[in-house]
Amino acid sequence: MSNEVIEATAEVIEPSNALEVTYTPAVLADNLEALNAFVEQQIAPYVGAKIDPNDYEQVKMARKCMADLNKLKDPIDKERKRVKREYETPLKEFEGRVKAITAKIDGARAALKVQVDEADERFREMRRALLVEEYEGCAGPIADVIPFAAILEDAWLNRSTPETKAVNELYEKVEKALKGYKTLQTKELNHKDEVVKHYAHTLDLIAALELEDRLNERDREMAEFKAAQEAARLVAEERNAPEPEPEPEPQAAPAAPERFSWALSMEFEGTKEFATSVAHALKGLGLTGASIVCTGVIGHD
Repeated sequence: MSNEVIEATAEVIEPSNALEVTYTPAVLADNLEALNAFVEQQIAPYVGAKIDPNDYEQVKMARKCMADLNKLKDPIDKERKRVKREYETPLKEFEGRVKAITAKIDGARAALKVQVDEADERFREMRRALLVEEYEGCAGPIADVIPFAAILEDAWLNRSTPETKAVNELYEKVEKALKGYKTLQTKELNHKDEVVKHYAHTLDLIAALELEDRLNERDREMAEFKAAQEAARLVAEERNAPEPEPEPEPQAAPAAPERFSWALSMEFEGTKEFATSVAHALKGLGLTGASIVCTGVIGHD
């Protein structure tokens, strides 16, 4: 029995940092020229053909011709698709292998990005806390009026902006905001609360004053509208009011009764008390000026 020596060789793959591809373009042998001549020959009877849309027999014939042309095209198109699949297969396999390699790079980068983003967010939070403290210390009376978010510039929170620069720019912006706030306080404004609130969130003094103008215009239009409504209401009431009743004609006062002067002469016998009672009775009847004269004394029985 003889000893056999089996030699095994292994391919050693050296790492590389660049993609190197060698490919040989496929050479397609075809009979397209002959096929083209055949197709032109076959479709010649149909090119420029016209049918009468009112002739149903011609319409049916045109449909049959369309089916024949589809049959002429189908085998050609099937062969084109077959060649395309075979031609693209090596390319798709190549792209799949390349993407599998680059996916490993993306995975490693994504893991690092998560940590970098967390570190950047912590830095932004610390920088923001620092700037809030500086703002509250230098803002004075506007700290409770203008929110810090209106002052903050996003660039101040980035690592690329030095802390000293961020703080100095903060002071400059606060000083400017304070001047605008004081300007609004010295002005006679009809809508001061709304104007100051708008300025506090935008720090735009011109826009705040323009808001005052718009609100004044709104008030003027509202006053005119209410006045027009009141005028319309008065007109409506006047139209719907009942007509006044005619005043009664004045009636002449009754004529006073004529008065006459006349004399009454009476004689009677009786006591003095009786005469007095007669006098009172005459006065009760409205007879004035009468007098009773006693001419004698009559004795009592």
